[in-house]
Amino acid sequence: MKIKFLAVCCLAMLSLSVGCKSGTNVNVANANANMNANANMTMRTPAMAATDPAAETAVKAALAKKGLNDVTVQATTTEITLRGTVPKGKLTEAMMAASEAGVNRKVTNQVTEK
Repeated sequence: MKIKFLAVCCLAMLSLSVGCKSGTNVNVANANANMNANANMTMRTPAMAATDPAAETAVKAALAKKGLNDVTVQATTTEITLRGTVPKGKLTEAMMAASEAGVNRKVTNQVTEK
């Protein structure tokens, strides 16, 4: 009786160990397929906006007309950035002058009031 029990236990252990090996191979194959799929992906770099001297000149002229000479302008094809200082209460005027300069772009405010 003991021999039969040992034989059944050995066969059970053998069948379990064979079953475990096949699952491992499937997981390795899936991992390799995922790595190959990720290796074929390409990343795009975002396009840099080019500077726009005409827009920069137009905004500078509009600011100078309002008497706001301490403001620097950086204009690109996507936005206009204002930097510098303006007298107290003139910040809104600077933003309006930049917005109404005939250049239809987003205006980023980095101006401080003194």
